[in-house]
Amino acid sequence: MVTPLLAAILLAAPLLPAPVSATRAAPETPLLVAEPSEVEFGDVFQGEQLLQEVKVRNTGDGGFPLASIQTSCGCTAASILGPDGAEYPTRTAGNDPILILEPGEEMIVNVEFNTTGKSGDVKQKMTLHPADPGLTPLEVGVHVRVTKALQVTPAWLNLNKIPKTGRVEEIVVVEAVEIGEWDITGFSSQIEGVALPPYLEFEVLDTEGARRRVRVAIDGDRPVGAMSARVAIEIEHERIKRADFAVTAIVEPNVAFDTGNSSYQDSVNFEHVQADEKVTRTIKIVNKDPAVPYRLQTVDLLASQKDFFSTTTRTVEEGVSYEVDITVDGALGAPFFRGSVVLRAEHPDLPSKMIPFHGWVQK
Repeated sequence: MVTPLLAAILLAAPLLPAPVSATRAAPETPLLVAEPSEVEFGDVFQGEQLLQEVKVRNTGDGGFPLASIQTSCGCTAASILGPDGAEYPTRTAGNDPILILEPGEEMIVNVEFNTTGKSGDVKQKMTLHPADPGLTPLEVGVHVRVTKALQVTPAWLNLNKIPKTGRVEEIVVVEAVEIGEWDITGFSSQIEGVALPPYLEFEVLDTEGARRRVRVAIDGDRPVGAMSARVAIEIEHERIKRADFAVTAIVEPNVAFDTGNSSYQDSVNFEHVQADEKVTRTIKIVNKDPAVPYRLQTVDLLASQKDFFSTTTRTVEEGVSYEVDITVDGALGAPFFRGSVVLRAEHPDLPSKMIPFHGWVQK
C-alpha cells in the first residue's frame, strides 16, 4: 500500500537511466617483441663486418603499422624481410606504413655493424617506429667490444707540401696483435666508386712477422692543389679483411719563392724599421722545371700608404730565375704596416701569386 507521503517522494525523484548490460570492447593493441632483445656481438676485431638476425613478432591483438627503422649511428645498418619473405625498405616514402605486422606475424631484421674506426666498448641502438604516434616504438640495443687487430702507423700520412713532379716516398708500418697468419694482398680506395690516384704507388717490404713495412710513393705528374686519398690495405685473414689509413699532401707548382722568412716562407717580414731609414727585402723566384718556363710579367703593390713602398724586378735567367725587391720607407708614420705584392706570370699552374708583407716602425 502506497501512502500519500511515499507517493510524493516517488514523484519528486529524478528518473535514472536503466543499467546497460552490454560492455564496450577494449581497443586492439599491438605488442612487438624482439628475439634477441639486444644484439650482442661480443669481442671482435676492428675491421670486421658483423651481421646478426633479429626476429620481431607481434604478440598483441592489433596490427603494428611500421613507419621506419632507424639506427643511432652510421656504423649500424638494418634491413627488413617481411612475413612473406620479401625485402622491404627501412623508411616509408609517403604517409603509408612500410608494412603492417599483424597479430602473430613475424619479420626478420638483419642488423649489420661496421667496426671500421671503432674501438673499445661500443653501444648503439636500433628503433622500430610506428606510423601511429599513439603506439610505442621498439628499441633494440646493439653492443660490441672492439679490439684493434692491425695498427697502421701513421694512420694519417701527411706529406705536407710536395712538388708537382718527382718522386716522394714514405714508410707506413702495419703491426698486428695475436691474430695468427695474415698477409697484405693489395691496396684500394676506402670509398666505393672512387679510385686511388694513378700516381700513388705501394710496395710491401715485409711478408712475415707481426710488423710489416709498406713503402708509399707519389711518382709522376700530379695536379696542383690539395691531394687526399683514403687507402684500404687489403688483408688475407679469416676474420679481418682490411686496415685503413689516409694520405694527404699539398701539391705545389715547380716554382719556388724564397722570401728570406724562415718562419713562414710565403710572407715577407721586415721586422723593425727605423723611422729615418729605408729597408729592402728580396723575393727570389726559381723555376725548378725549365721545360715549363715561368715568365714574370708584372709586379703589383697593394698597400694603404702606397707612396712609402716601391718594387724593382731583376731577371736572372729568363723563364727560370727572378728577384723582386720590396722597399719600405720608415717615414710612413704608422707604427705598423702591412701589404702585399701580386706577381703575375706566364705559367700554366701559377698565373698569379700573392705574397704578403708586414713590419713595425721603431721611432
